[in-house]
Amino acid sequence: MTAAMPTPTSPTNTQNPQVIGIDLGGTAIKLGRFDAQGRTLKSLTVPTPQPPEPDAVLEAIAAAIHTLDPDRQSLAVGIGTPGPVDETGRIALVAINLGWKHIPLADKLEATVNLPVVAANDANCAGLGESWLGAGQRYRDVLMLTLGTGVGGAVILDGKLFIGRHGTGAELGLITLDPSGETCNSGNHGSLEQLVSVQAVRRTTGMEPAELGQRAASGNAEAIAFWKTYGCDLGAGIANLIYIFTPEAVILGGGISASAPYFMPSLWNEIEKRVLPTSREGLQILTAELGNQAGMLGAARLAWQRLESENATPSSHPKAATTPDVNLAYHMAMEAAEFNAGFLARTAHELRAPINGVIGLHQLILSDLCDSPEEEREFLTQAHQATVKMLGLLDEVIQVSKISLGKQRLKLQPVNLAGVMKTVHQSVRLYAQDRNARLEFLTINPGLHVQADPNWLRQVLVHRLNHAIAQDKGSIIRVGVDVLPNQQVCLWVEDTCATKHWQEAIDWMETAMQTTPSPDAPPPPTPALTPELLLHVDQLVLQRMDSCLELEGIPPDCLRVKFTLPLATVS
Repeated sequence: MTAAMPTPTSPTNTQNPQVIGIDLGGTAIKLGRFDAQGRTLKSLTVPTPQPPEPDAVLEAIAAAIHTLDPDRQSLAVGIGTPGPVDETGRIALVAINLGWKHIPLADKLEATVNLPVVAANDANCAGLGESWLGAGQRYRDVLMLTLGTGVGGAVILDGKLFIGRHGTGAELGLITLDPSGETCNSGNHGSLEQLVSVQAVRRTTGMEPAELGQRAASGNAEAIAFWKTYGCDLGAGIANLIYIFTPEAVILGGGISASAPYFMPSLWNEIEKRVLPTSREGLQILTAELGNQAGMLGAARLAWQRLESENATPSSHPKAATTPDVNLAYHMAMEAAEFNAGFLARTAHELRAPINGVIGLHQLILSDLCDSPEEEREFLTQAHQATVKMLGLLDEVIQVSKISLGKQRLKLQPVNLAGVMKTVHQSVRLYAQDRNARLEFLTINPGLHVQADPNWLRQVLVHRLNHAIAQDKGSIIRVGVDVLPNQQVCLWVEDTCATKHWQEAIDWMETAMQTTPSPDAPPPPTPALTPELLLHVDQLVLQRMDSCLELEGIPPDCLRVKFTLPLATVS
């Protein structure tokens, strides 16, 4: 007897939009609930009903969706299926390991869960996932090959999934390499799949790819020779694809990709022999990063794109820059330049004293002005101490030079708060010393993580501390962290600046956010980077990270700047 499903209701979430991504397999169904940044809010795996009759499978998916999202927070569902889907994203044309043909998957599931549903081939979903948040996220034109039982493929062009005229394009594993080769399930002969899939490896060697990888790692000559040949075959197939798509990156996923170190050299050699330099300029061959999460994430991205096309909800995927975004990027870049210039100036000032000391001591020694060998040794000791101080300062310069600031688009991830604060302290220490300000960083739990972009968060914290240091010489500036009961973390900076200082108007930035100028309108004048405007810029950055910045007055004339960030769990 089948349990009755609850009556569908409309989704209720408008504050924190979410979607559900599903990876449908022959033995298991993996589901996840994701926000617009691709963060997993909850996940679930259920067995695929056996036999996998369409109605039974869809009923199991609907029940799992209810378990995953009982409060109806999600706005849409994306699903990856093991086979091609039509161009509308609604009909599963073929799913060989499920025995499906022409199943109206989206229509049936929508009728049960009362949410928009869109479907795609599972390899396409894996490619979307890697392109969105995995190895391909820095590129717009990406190919993905999944090297598993078969060889699947995905093509991402200008950030969008290419599926062909009827939704059956981008079957990259079925291109022909050897016309007289082994017969493929598709009816083709000598396809790429018949040379580089798990089945091909078993047929050729009688072993599993993992075992061959282990043997190559231990120096086995036969295994090493096999992977060299494998790389040549795969490289020849990829060379054909490069000439057609000229991608920026090719991503290799699936179980065989774990042995990439053993076949990558011969693969590259084959590409360099077969492909003109103009067609492979800047090409990257990468291994997938998301593992078995790629399919779910790609299905979620599919759902976001469906909503985006219908203007149902904002998406985190990059679009043309808006006026507020341009202003934000401009001001963050301006402040970063000012910080770098100021840091170099302060470091140069700090270095002058020990350098002058070393020069003076050496002049005394070289001019034979020492009264005794003991005095000469004392001068040498002082010169050594000054040199050690200089080396320490240079080490500090090197460390700060490696600190990345928020110049790229936001990438939210679990961030170790103690690590961020260590680099922040390195960045502001000399300025505090120069202003005779005392910094007090209270102890932070080394295992505490928040969900943020580490570079942008670091830059905002440097803003706030530099401003506090600049207000009053001899001040005491405290930094601390409180873990709140609602899965949030409050990072605070006590500022000696009077609260009233922050009440000045910041009309220019607010106006830019609230109005959309016509294409012919002249750009608004760019204001000076005042402390008030920079505070507002920091508020915008925190908002982009689903966090907030607040001011709290502390009598008689002190201010606490509070950063409230989501707590992140790291397994």
